[in-house]
Amino acid sequence: MIAALREACLRHPKVLVFAAGLLVPLSFAPWRLFFVFFLAYAVFFNVAWRTLNKGGQLFLTGWAFAFGQLLSGLYWLGHAFLVDAEQFLWALPFAVTLLPAGLALFAGAAVWLWGCVCRNRRLIAHPLAGFLLLAFFWSGGEVARSHLLTGFPWNLPTMVFGTWVYAAQPVAWVGIHGLGLMALIAPALIGYPAWRVRLAGLALILGVFAAGAARVAVLENTASVTGDPVLLVQPNIDQKEKWDPAHRAAVINAMFTQTAQAIDANPEVRLVIWPEAALPLYLDEGTAFVERLRASVPPQTVLVTGAVRRQINGEGTNYFNSVMVWSGEGDLIARRDKTHLVPFGEYLPFQSLLEAVGLRQLTQLRGGYAPGSDASSIVLPDGRRLHPLICYEAIFPYRARTGSRPDMFVNVTNDGWFGNSAGPHQHLGLARLRAIEQGLPMVRAANTGISTVVDALGRPMARIELNTRGAVSVPLPAALGRTGFSVLGHWVFAIFWLLGVGFLCFWWSRNQFILDDQ
Repeated sequence: MIAALREACLRHPKVLVFAAGLLVPLSFAPWRLFFVFFLAYAVFFNVAWRTLNKGGQLFLTGWAFAFGQLLSGLYWLGHAFLVDAEQFLWALPFAVTLLPAGLALFAGAAVWLWGCVCRNRRLIAHPLAGFLLLAFFWSGGEVARSHLLTGFPWNLPTMVFGTWVYAAQPVAWVGIHGLGLMALIAPALIGYPAWRVRLAGLALILGVFAAGAARVAVLENTASVTGDPVLLVQPNIDQKEKWDPAHRAAVINAMFTQTAQAIDANPEVRLVIWPEAALPLYLDEGTAFVERLRASVPPQTVLVTGAVRRQINGEGTNYFNSVMVWSGEGDLIARRDKTHLVPFGEYLPFQSLLEAVGLRQLTQLRGGYAPGSDASSIVLPDGRRLHPLICYEAIFPYRARTGSRPDMFVNVTNDGWFGNSAGPHQHLGLARLRAIEQGLPMVRAANTGISTVVDALGRPMARIELNTRGAVSVPLPAALGRTGFSVLGHWVFAIFWLLGVGFLCFWWSRNQFILDDQ
């Protein structure tokens, strides 16, 4: 039976790699079945090598493996289309299949290009070099997916390490793509049919954990120092009710009541964080919000909240997804607008054309949101600096890089769109990496969860679980010194990638390396 199964798999390699790809997200949050990633990729590397001389089939092999993992890893996107099912249910099957299919094209192209290079450089006689080169080219495809067409760096290979505190630490030196390349080299070695090579792959995995543990041991005393407390408020308001006019007054009352009660229980708090678009009204228009704020919080308290705002001009109205900082006396201290918007969620590509045929983005805001232009940090009245990251912005490393170094990141988000799914867990895991990359604590307030404070090493200091109403006061952890990534960015990865590809293509192919199966 085993032999027959093996033979069937070899006859249908694309089905095999698609099935392997479906399993890959099990190694990410919330399941974290660590070993699945390395086994699935080892299968893929072997199948790709067997397909090396088949040209177009090689593209489909890479595409099928990527499509499988993106299809199962992004299933939770379908929940967003159920919030207003009458309007958007028809689009659900297209969204959960066409987006993964399109993103998988990057991987297919990378694998096809790998095949061209292997044949050109005569690496067929050097399978170990071919396995390793595929890890580098797959990594290049993931870089392209992360940056082109607005970018979507979700569930990258780095996340097999990124969900573990120790294993995530190398992003402080080499960033997400550098750690992702390590995650790909490991199964390339494990999948190679020689025991010494396989042991090298296992040693690489252990080395990542060991290096991270050493970094935590050196820096944990500094990272554990705490300062003034921060109050996180998670209202857990159902997305269907939040913007329903019939529930507007109840939503506003619940938010202010919950905040006032939390401040009464934690009178030492001077900084309160609300989630993205916390209230269904324009905070900076009229006096309704200011009056409620003055009645609910002490004058010396500062509120940081997500908010929708609008700007009316002669040509129409622009809407922005913003972060606002208010004093307890009702003064607007600062404001920043979201600069990296979500395609099809906050705006439509070719907005006017698609609206003309009746389409809307999920927020159903005619014209969509406009992007902001100021991505700088905000200085609070007490002199501390915070760098706001609105929802989806927290998955992009470039949005966490700043000129003047802040004291903290503040991530306001609303994952209520995605229900009780893997999406909010994956989002938190991605956001947490910004803290490690930059050596800064992150304060995260989410409407339905997961709200948390993580220190500069990515360790959670407190947490409000998904689909839970609550508030928690947490002393703000200290910032660390600048990390290697905060100074050099992706240059370390880029140089290593170029050197690695050059070595495998131009030096290895001229030198015989014999590694027997021992």
